Amino acid sequence: MKKSEIEIGCTYSNGRGRERKVVDIGPQYKFYDVQSIENMRYEVVKDGSARNRTAGTQHNMTLAAFAAWAKER
Repeated sequence: MKKSEIEIGCTYSNGRGRERKVVDIGPQYKFYDVQSIENMRYEVVKDGSARNRTAGTQHNMTLAAFAAWAKER
């Protein structure tokens, strides 16, 4: 998936049972110390990984990393 295809309010899947909903995009969600406008906040909708994140929790990520993770909308 391309970074430009990621939209606020949409839910994405990695094709393995994990789903994330994009909450917001902007520099205020920086994940690393380097300031970048390409950061986002997402909410866990469904998680089937070993980390077993709770649905409804929110996390930050870079758009590039999310685009690499997301396989389908």
